[in-house]
Amino acid sequence: MIQPVFRIIILVAATLIAIFLGLQFRRRLRARLKKTVLDTWIIETLGILIILPPVIIVLLIAPIIYDWGFNHFKDWIDGIGTTLKIDSGNLPNTLWHLFWTFFWTILVIALGLGAARTVRDLIVRSLGENRIDINIRTLIGRIFYLVTLIIVLFVLLSIWNIPITAPLTILGALTVAITVSIQDIVKNLFSGFYLLVERPFYIGNIITTNSVGVNYTGRVEDIQLRATKVRQLSGEEIMIPNAYLFNNVVVNSSYYGERRAAITIALPQDKFVKEETAAIILRELKEIPAVIPKPEPGVHFTSFAAQKVTLTLRFWISVEQTDTITDVMFALYHALPDAELTVTELAGNI
Repeated sequence: MIQPVFRIIILVAATLIAIFLGLQFRRRLRARLKKTVLDTWIIETLGILIILPPVIIVLLIAPIIYDWGFNHFKDWIDGIGTTLKIDSGNLPNTLWHLFWTFFWTILVIALGLGAARTVRDLIVRSLGENRIDINIRTLIGRIFYLVTLIIVLFVLLSIWNIPITAPLTILGALTVAITVSIQDIVKNLFSGFYLLVERPFYIGNIITTNSVGVNYTGRVEDIQLRATKVRQLSGEEIMIPNAYLFNNVVVNSSYYGERRAAITIALPQDKFVKEETAAIILRELKEIPAVIPKPEPGVHFTSFAAQKVTLTLRFWISVEQTDTITDVMFALYHALPDAELTVTELAGNI
């Protein structure tokens, strides 16, 4: 008769072998699936599932290995049935049914989430190849994502043999109660749908909005259904509720390809010559390639006070080249060393 310690050693060895085989199966499966269009979530889920069969086989035969026969296997089954208050004759079928129910539930949830993410990414990618607007691509991708999750929900109901009428009745009652308590969230959702459809701004645009007297300016990183993610020019990330963007003024600095900047130039009266000073300024601007020639830059007489002449220079620059203002300031400083230079319009306050 084999001693219990050796039986335990055999069980441990069998378990380690099963885990090793499962990990080998997982490594090979992941290597193959990474070459496909499947989402990382579904690949990892399948990788975990491939480990289970060898481990389950070891767990099922563990009582037989430990008792080294079937002598006590029936007693083991009867003990479980007594604990769960289930007739031992029906216990195998009951356990088998519960096992498969839970197994399919976990499998459907895991694969369903992965399938939803895969469908969303494929839709967004395929629409991007057709040059569909990024906001529309995002909206359509999320719609397919939600539809896939709804299908997964109905599959789970069928696994647990739950009538569809029951969750629909509960859902109706909850909808009425929840709608009253989450009015702000609902407004944000509808506002987010409007932003994705009407496209007052795009992902990547620089926008400015005002909240309680504070201006927030930054680049749009993502337009979600509840809020819009904006990265401020100073580096912080802020989440702006869509209802706020829907009901308030939003300045889109990137809507057009160019923006106007303005610099005031204060000169001593004796250093100012009407035609020559303006010509010098415009000549310096022409030497800077980043200054847009159309609309043409302009120099205007603004004020005369305390023996000083103040001019205002207005010119246009590209949206993404705000450093051009610095180049203009340096050029004017070298051309007019006696002038006082002040930036009055920083190309959209950026």
